[in-house]
Amino acid sequence: SPRAGTGGPPAGSSFTLPDGTSVTRSAGGNIPDEFVGEFSNEPGTLSMANTGQPNSGGSQIFINTKHNSFLDYFDGSTPSKHPVFGKVTAGMDVLTAIETTPTGRGDKPVEPVRVETIVISE
Repeated sequence: SPRAGTGGPPAGSSFTLPDGTSVTRSAGGNIPDEFVGEFSNEPGTLSMANTGQPNSGGSQIFINTKHNSFLDYFDGSTPSKHPVFGKVTAGMDVLTAIETTPTGRGDKPVEPVRVETIVISE
């Protein structure tokens, strides 16, 4: 996204899932919702960033640092829908340190924060 400085994926681009299924991004660069396990947006969970509407995710995720139940796709009290698909299993102290990083204008970190290593496991 422009806010993250990544530019985002191009509309109409496609990728292949591990099962061989090809997924093509919509004209807005979005992908269809794929994981809808009923997990709440609790501290340390990873969730797909989107517009809050179905099938509106792109390529960004966020890590919850507090319980954001209003983001749960199964919470009928809110229109916002953000499915959880993972959880931090080690290093919450690092997440807390990032969360407390001083920010300036536009809520951007005064000093850049870089993620150098992420290990994904099943």
